[in-house]
Amino acid sequence: MPRPRKFDEDAVLAAARNVFWRDGYAATSVQSLTEATGLGTQSLYGAFGSKHDLFLRILDDYCACQSAGLEAAVASDPSPWLGVKKAVAFEDGGRIPLPPQGCLMSNSTTALSSQDDEIRSRARRLYGEIHALFAGRIREAQIVGEIDDEIDPEATARALIAVMQGLEFLQKSGIDEDEFRRAKSAALQMIERSVTRAHAAENS
Repeated sequence: MPRPRKFDEDAVLAAARNVFWRDGYAATSVQSLTEATGLGTQSLYGAFGSKHDLFLRILDDYCACQSAGLEAAVASDPSPWLGVKKAVAFEDGGRIPLPPQGCLMSNSTTALSSQDDEIRSRARRLYGEIHALFAGRIREAQIVGEIDDEIDPEATARALIAVMQGLEFLQKSGIDEDEFRRAKSAALQMIERSVTRAHAAENS
């Protein structure tokens, strides 16, 4: 029978996640992980395997949390379209707050996906989940008459994800908060015009 662990697993994973998030996978050393978690090397590896195994565990937990939080936050808004817009602008409130260094999954994909099939598969899965969520809510918005029922929900969802990733990049670039708000407002206004154009023409 395995011996019970004498540490808070969630706290250890959160501490390790913050190190990976701050320094990136390649620059994160075993020493920095042991210092952050308070575990010795043998305890850390005995509980979670290699550095790569630990990182994948953290990434899986992060993606599950972000996906579930995003789905719950978007679904909780009575307006399907407003819920999607909030998500695109990182105002949904369901995800782990986005720090200046950006999304852990996006950072990991940028740095590692070309050489790590497991990272790439996780990135694709998360993209698919967000795409399906957005497309479903767009269809609901069409049904209730919030947006043009002629637009393609699948294509619109892809465009919204691209905008969301672009806003994340701007935040990571270090632009000042006022400029970030202006960029976000401009992007959302452009999206709003594109999906409501037909209804506006009908009502003019």
